[in-house]
Amino acid sequence: MAAKSIVIDGVGGQGVRVIGNTMASLLSVMGYEVTLLYDYDSSVRGGMSEAFLAYDREPIANFVIECADVVLRLADRGPTHLRADYVIADLGLTKPGEIGEEIPFLQLGVEKFGRDLFGNMIALGRLLCICDVDFTDEHLTEALPKKYIEENIAAIKYGYGLDKESIRAIVPEQAASRFAERYAAKVLAGTDPAEAVELAAARS
Repeated sequence: MAAKSIVIDGVGGQGVRVIGNTMASLLSVMGYEVTLLYDYDSSVRGGMSEAFLAYDREPIANFVIECADVVLRLADRGPTHLRADYVIADLGLTKPGEIGEEIPFLQLGVEKFGRDLFGNMIALGRLLCICDVDFTDEHLTEALPKKYIEENIAAIKYGYGLDKESIRAIVPEQAASRFAERYAAKVLAGTDPAEAVELAAARS
């Protein structure tokens, strides 16, 4: 296989590092060569946060990602020059001309698993599906932290199992939500991410 490149675009507090670290650990457990680089603002919460991940069965010669196979966009704060073949975004975050899909990860984390943090694992599951990464429960158990491991595995599998039909059922095309935009604005203003989810959802 040719090396695949992933970029995760978000802001501090959205779980960019959690998703990046977990995917890198899982791929490593599965025997892939993996590189993972971060770029982020000095502020802990609200500043730009990016993860650049590449993986292959062979050693990776070039760590620089100019055109990603897939971008997972939780907020629109990333480099403007970056191009992507496919974009997985939270609601309202795809750009004109991009090929991709929009899924309300944070809302699904709350609705399906009781906490917004599981939205990160739903996003990871969808990312793994789009990248055709065929993992097992044993791989997940070895790669994931022990805290909330059952919930995290369930959330990853839920995200992995989403398809176009189920996504359309979750997000009707005629009812575009601005949830992600409201959430990002709250986080940038310094609101705790968990509280920001509730405030953003309350205005849905």
